[in-house]
Amino acid sequence: MNHYLTPDLCDAYPELVQVLDPLFSNFGGRDSFGGEIVTIKCFEDNSLVKEQVELKGHGKVLVVDGGGS
Repeated sequence: MNHYLTPDLCDAYPELVQVLDPLFSNFGGRDSFGGEIVTIKCFEDNSLVKEQVELKGHGKVLVVDGGGS
């Protein structure tokens, strides 16, 4: 598997790459963290989030994409 760094891609292809400002909210109270990423996409419905937080999540990072809702 190839790994690419965002700055390298931006330098190599400045006319093709767009980078958005991060719009994340930190609800964990930590400055840094890491782990397996679990992403949930849920527009106007948080039932999947409720299901996920009931599961064992040690070592995981939950990312919720509310689709702008």
